[in-house]
Amino acid sequence: MAETKQGDARFQDAPAQSYAWLRAWLPKWSQPILRGLRKRYALRKLDLPEPYRSIYPFSQGSWFRQENLVRLARLVEERKLDGAIVECGVLDGGASALMASQTTGSGRAVHLFDAWQGLPETTAEDGKASEAWVSQVVGSPRRVRAAMRAVNVDPSRLHFHKGWFSDTFPHAQHIDRVALLHIDCDFYEPTRLVLETWADRIVPGGFVQFDDYSEFVGGRIAIDEWLATRPDLSLAVHGIPGQGEAYYVEFPSR
Repeated sequence: MAETKQGDARFQDAPAQSYAWLRAWLPKWSQPILRGLRKRYALRKLDLPEPYRSIYPFSQGSWFRQENLVRLARLVEERKLDGAIVECGVLDGGASALMASQTTGSGRAVHLFDAWQGLPETTAEDGKASEAWVSQVVGSPRRVRAAMRAVNVDPSRLHFHKGWFSDTFPHAQHIDRVALLHIDCDFYEPTRLVLETWADRIVPGGFVQFDDYSEFVGGRIAIDEWLATRPDLSLAVHGIPGQGEAYYVEFPSR
C-alpha cells in the first residue's frame, strides 16, 4: 500500500489494478461485458442471501459497503424521510439497485449520475498512483437497467443523467431534497463537486455514504475538506477496518 492517512496502513493513494496488463489491449466498451462474465462465474461458488446474490454480477462494492447501503436505505424508509436517492458514480448499477430495492414502499425517485466513459482526468490532489485509473472502470447504462430488473425495481423510478458531472448537475436543480446520497467517483474534483452540489440538499436524518474513502487519496482529501466545514457532522464507520469497511455520515434530525 502507498503512504497512509495518519500512519494507518488501511488507507491507500490508489488501489492496484487487477488485470492491468490486459486492460491496455481490450477496448473500453468490453469492460462491462467481461466484468459481468467474471462475476457470474464467481457467483457459482458463493452462497449469498438476497438481494446481494441478484446484484452480485453488477456490483464491485465490498460486503460491508453493500450491507450498509441496505441498512441506510431501510432507515430512510423507517423514518419516512422525504427526498430522492442520488448516486454519483453508478458503473453497472449494483449499489443503486440495492438502495432502490429497499425503498420500494415509498417509490422514491432514484437519480443516477455517470458519464459511463470511465474515470476523468486526475488533478494534483489525486497523486501519481491514480493516473493509471484515468479512462478505466467503464460502466454500462444497459447493465444498470438489468440490475434493476434483477431486484424488481419499477423502471419509472429511475432517472438517468448521462454525462460528466459538470455538465449534468446544472440541469438537476429540480432535485432539491435527497434522503440518501452515494458517492463513488474516486477522484478529488468529482467528489468535491458532488459534495458542493448535493450535500446541502440532504434532508435531516438523511445519509451520505462514500465508497472509496480508504482507497483513493483524492476523494479522501475532498471529503476531509468538506467535513472540516461541517463541524456538526462526523464520519462513521460500518464494518471491520481494513476489510472494505463503509464510511458514511448521518445528518442530524431536527
